[in-house]
Order: sequence, then structure tokens, then C-alpha cells
Amino acid sequence: MEKIKINSIIEIAGKPEKHVTETLEKMLDILKKNAKVTINKSEIAPTKKVDMPHPQDKDKKVEIYSSFVDLELEFPNLDELLQFCFAFMPSSVEVIEPKELKIGQKDLENPLNDLLSKLHHQAKIIMEYSALRQQIAGMQQQKSQ
Repeated sequence: MEKIKINSIIEIAGKPEKHVTETLEKMLDILKKNAKVTINKSEIAPTKKVDMPHPQDKDKKVEIYSSFVDLELEFPNLDELLQFCFAFMPSSVEVIEPKELKIGQKDLENPLNDLLSKLHHQAKIIMEYSALRQQIAGMQQQKSQ
């Protein structure tokens, strides 16, 4: 399979400002250590203060910090590109090359099965969380009676 070249943006938001910057730098270090990924370009944007709506009080604002890294990366195959997406959860991915991709059966099956495994795992976590919330709500109801 041929190399896949992409542009990608990874965004981070949080607090304190130093944590946002350090997290982006650590992510870049992890990418640099991955021998299967070629970094052609990486530009970290300045961290900015952002006021977000408070989750419980719409009249209040929560102050957080936000930044992003703009990347141009090359991957040896689709599987490595998808592993990058799973690990770093980029905000966007633009495929630069190739314009068309011929893919073998196993090259498609393996990442699809990885994706399904992760989705099933997330569904299990959501079901467990929902069951726990119901148990807690039931216990709270019993105490109030």
C-alpha cells in the first residue's frame, strides 16, 4: 500500500494555560518517537483564553485556555493513519495524497475490526455508567422515603 499524506489539526482546551501548552508539546514528542509517522510540518498556535458557558448556570462563564497544532503527516498505510486518529482524536483530517487509494481486503478489515472493538468498549462503558446512575438514583429515592 502507498503512503498517505494528511493535514490535521489537534485541539486542546483546559486549565491552567501551562497544561494546555505542555500537553500539545507532549503529543508532538509522542508523534516524533513513532518511527512509522513522518512529520513534515508542525505549528503550535498561541494559547488563548476562552470564555465558555457554565454547564449548570447559563448566566455564568467558565474561563479556559485553548490551543491547537497544525500538522502535515505521512503514514505508511491506512492502519497507521487510523491508529493516529484513535490515539490523538484530531479535530480534522484532510487527505492530501494519494488522490485515490487502492486497498487490500486485510488492509481494510484490520482497522475496521479495531474500530468496532473500540466502539463496543465505549458502548459497554456507557451501559455500565447508565446502570450505576440508576442504582444511585434508586438509593437516593429510598433514603428520601
